[in-house]
Amino acid sequence: MSYCLLIPHYNHERQFIAFLPQLVASGLPLVIVDDGSSAESCAQVAAASATYSNVHFYALRRNRGKGGAVKAGLVFARSLGFTHALQIDADGQHNVADIEKFVQLSQQQPEAIICGKPVFDASAPKARVYGRKVTDFWVAVETLSLKIKDGLCGFRVYPLTQIEQVLDHYFVGNRMDFDTELLVKAVWLNTELIFINTQVIYPEQSVSHFNYLRDNLLLIKLHSRLMLGMLVRLPLLLWQRLRGN
Repeated sequence: MSYCLLIPHYNHERQFIAFLPQLVASGLPLVIVDDGSSAESCAQVAAASATYSNVHFYALRRNRGKGGAVKAGLVFARSLGFTHALQIDADGQHNVADIEKFVQLSQQQPEAIICGKPVFDASAPKARVYGRKVTDFWVAVETLSLKIKDGLCGFRVYPLTQIEQVLDHYFVGNRMDFDTELLVKAVWLNTELIFINTQVIYPEQSVSHFNYLRDNLLLIKLHSRLMLGMLVRLPLLLWQRLRGN
């Protein structure tokens, strides 16, 4: 098994360049995917990345969205020979100290997606915290299970073979819908999910690309799509639950 850190980046150059030494110190190779950032932002991140060995930088010509950047990064990671990619955000929200325990758990369960379950501090916006509860409700309905403990945290170890199977079977959105939709459809495919607690912070002066109107409408559309998909698969899902899967 061979692991890398996968970091999608979009106009977060200030936070990311400050965060980069911590990621390098983890000892894992880095796969950085720039998601069509401004020319200046992309150039700054590329230059900072070039100062380290074992850092692979890949720039997309246009913005594809967070999900699109992760998908491109997964393909790039596979081409470099990695079997697992640990996705972590570029803005420093995720706890680098937890990388080791994510990887250790993945090594014990190499076919499972290892997912972060956020533990928030006082810096977390209340709307984001309570909004997750809405997502938790809908993903439970869409999977007829409580297998997904958090559908929004992007701090995860992806086993590339299993993720390719999910993406080959199902459409998965390219933007803020990606994290949630991927887990729901992984459950539909009986891919194992394992959740571990991890601290998530919201750094001061952090740049967020979450647009409350646009992205909440996107999530409404997502859950409508997933509910229809669940109804189509209802007999199979019920059979899986009766078998204890």
